[in-house]
Amino acid sequence: MKMTTSQSLSLLPKIGLYFALTKPRLSVVVVFSALMGALIAGVKDVQSLLWLILGGYAIAGSANAANQYQERHLDALMERTRHRPLPAGLLAPHEGIFVSLFLLVAGITMLSLIHLQVAAIAVGAWFIYVFLYTPLKRTGQIAVAIGAISGALPPVIGYWAGTPTFTPTLLLLFLLQFLWQYPHFWVIAWMNRSDYSRVGFHLLPFPEHNWSHNRTAILAGVILLCAASILSLLWFPLSITLWIGSVGTILLIFSFYWLMRRSTPCLRCTLLGLTGYLTLLYLGLWILL
Repeated sequence: MKMTTSQSLSLLPKIGLYFALTKPRLSVVVVFSALMGALIAGVKDVQSLLWLILGGYAIAGSANAANQYQERHLDALMERTRHRPLPAGLLAPHEGIFVSLFLLVAGITMLSLIHLQVAAIAVGAWFIYVFLYTPLKRTGQIAVAIGAISGALPPVIGYWAGTPTFTPTLLLLFLLQFLWQYPHFWVIAWMNRSDYSRVGFHLLPFPEHNWSHNRTAILAGVILLCAASILSLLWFPLSITLWIGSVGTILLIFSFYWLMRRSTPCLRCTLLGLTGYLTLLYLGLWILL
């Protein structure tokens, strides 16, 4: 009997494909946000931080694997995703389910070793991403809002590992990461607008052909990040407000410069700037708080 591509692969290549299902670059950003939330909360126990890193990656990887299983037929129609393991036939659909469930159980187990509530929040983020954001992507902008909620929970998960209570710091971390999701997602959506349109993902705030309006929306999202520094004055020292405002202003100037040029390399520079903003923001808050 003729073997499928999935059946003919040896163990090591398969492990590499299973790893690819976790979307490593995205999962690393999730883990970084969770880790910084924990450090800002004052977590110093190395074992807890290790469980947070491993468990956080497992939960994020599980959600990404489930997302790829759900969208495998759509991924086959898009240029940027058709080479992923499931649409390319390198893995069978049931393997995607297996990887997702295995990582979900492993992640819950590891995060529970820190605190059951930490695991519960992580499962909530997983549920939002898998059962709300993913199926809603073909309905329009509501998916972006739902996805922003899920994407803003990693620093909350990390913070809760050290301070399991609602505090102004917790709300600030959630708010900043929530607002950050919008410009970040819209830049990606513009870069992939042809693919997205092909499968019915209309996730930009304005029609796909209108660069000027969508660029304005992206910049407005960055301005909101700057404006969030004003809210921090209600609860935090002036140094926190100045830091949030400073890195936000740098991001705004950086984004304006590159977005005026519109080309794909320039848009990638904008994404790099958004990632740099998040990194500097959290490092500064860790030092100052």
